[in-house]
Amino acid sequence: MASADNENRSGFNAPAVVLSGIAAVIFIWALVLFLQGGFLAAQAREYNAKVYNSVGNEDVQAALAEQRAILNEKTRWLDEEKGTVCMPIEDAEARFVNKVEESQ
Repeated sequence: MASADNENRSGFNAPAVVLSGIAAVIFIWALVLFLQGGFLAAQAREYNAKVYNSVGNEDVQAALAEQRAILNEKTRWLDEEKGTVCMPIEDAEARFVNKVEESQ
């Protein structure tokens, strides 16, 4: 009877193979997440260094100062014939609120 049991066994352990495959997939998935997190963190540091911390670049600083000056200008005409006006957002909001309050 013992010899009959040995003849039916093929030596292939299916549950062990399936569990090993699942463990390998989980390990590879965790490794990919770890590497992707490291890459994204390095990418964010590089982006911040290039965009936000560009203190040494005089051209960028001059352009930013010029843009801030344009944004802070008082109300002026862009095209008087068409009725196009350039004004700071805060002034436009205040005028809009006043206009709404007057109409009520």
